[in-house]
Amino acid sequence: MRKHAMRCLLVLSIAIISVALVACGGSSGSSGSAASSGQASEQKSFTPTLDTTTKCSIAVAGNYDNFEALEAEFDKFNTYYPDVELSYTKLDDYNKVVSTTLNSDNAPDIFFAQEFMLGNESYAALFEHAEDLSDPALKIDLSCVRPSLLCKDEKGAVPMAPIFSSTSGILVNEDLFKKEGIAIPTTYDELLAACEAFNKAGYPTPILAYNVPSAYGNLVGETMYSDAAKNPESVAKLNSLDPSAGEYMRPTLEKVDDMMKHGCFNLDVCNELEDGYNALILRFFEGDIPMALSSADTASGTAKRESQSEAFTANPFSYALYPFTLTNDGACLLDKPSVQFAVNKESANLDMANEFMRFLVSTQELNDIARAKRLLTVTSDIPFEGVYAPFSKVGASQVISTHEVGLADDVTIQYRVAAYQVANGQASIDDAIAGFGTYAL
Repeated sequence: MRKHAMRCLLVLSIAIISVALVACGGSSGSSGSAASSGQASEQKSFTPTLDTTTKCSIAVAGNYDNFEALEAEFDKFNTYYPDVELSYTKLDDYNKVVSTTLNSDNAPDIFFAQEFMLGNESYAALFEHAEDLSDPALKIDLSCVRPSLLCKDEKGAVPMAPIFSSTSGILVNEDLFKKEGIAIPTTYDELLAACEAFNKAGYPTPILAYNVPSAYGNLVGETMYSDAAKNPESVAKLNSLDPSAGEYMRPTLEKVDDMMKHGCFNLDVCNELEDGYNALILRFFEGDIPMALSSADTASGTAKRESQSEAFTANPFSYALYPFTLTNDGACLLDKPSVQFAVNKESANLDMANEFMRFLVSTQELNDIARAKRLLTVTSDIPFEGVYAPFSKVGASQVISTHEVGLADDVTIQYRVAAYQVANGQASIDDAIAGFGTYAL
């Protein structure tokens, strides 16, 4: 059957974490070397703990349009529990309706949760329903997850388990770089040089990006988190939206302004993107765009859309997601959970819902579902491969756990909107800084 304000684990373990990235298929990427933090537990194969003849239904609710990778896990779980019917449902306007849905007769047994919701009063009702997944009685082995991705509430409970992780980067048409004899940039100076060369060669825009405020996180994320990680005392001030904290945005906004002056973005081309990441991917697949700002969540959708692009089908090219850097100190990797699962402790089939989580939260299954979804694994011991292969060159000391840094979601909004205003000439750097604490998406 087919079935934040809260800080997370404040011990900074960036230097000892080797991030494991996985992706299957794709048009690009040589296999990287395996990397291990030495932290992963040795796990035995799954052994059922409940009556395998149990008949019940388990419903998962989230904001994905479809979730074939999860359905594959349902099928595998059914080899142990053949009479358990598992299903996935998308809830429209998920963040607005999930709390209400959990109080309805159609409440899901498992549901998506996000770190920014933790400690946010608007989502207090959601977490009142969440099982503590760290309860030893549940025997869910959270040790297979990178510690920097586990979020705890003020009582030390773990109300959600990360299923995928994500990062920010830049999709690179490797064939265009080879054709023009341009080196794929690894520093900010190299990025500016590459953009200048592509402009001289007559390409529509060196870098393609959504030109809407919410999308500017892919542009400013590295400097925003890197600066905060180096200056931890700034985090509390930023999170309180103290107007004077706007000055922390200056280095980031100066880079944005500098990139616009160097012609890194042709906003007329960027403004032609009319819908979500589907439009960005299909425009990139036209084959005349050297680079496109992207999250791993966007990169995960590229393989499925190769066949949807007539241009790519006719003239396929090699591409991969590369680290995107605005510094000359070497690229960073922003390590953040993409999807997290919580268990509804009021579930009529709570034991089976927890049993499915015990099955899923394992090195084998988390790696498998990440490969199938073409996202990044949350475990420790996976080789860099496929579309994410370029990240194998990022050293462990250059990994930044966004949750350990602890910037609240409101702070990222301030940076995004300020960057958008500077990029579009709507505000000077000083004026954008002066608006810190007032921006909303």
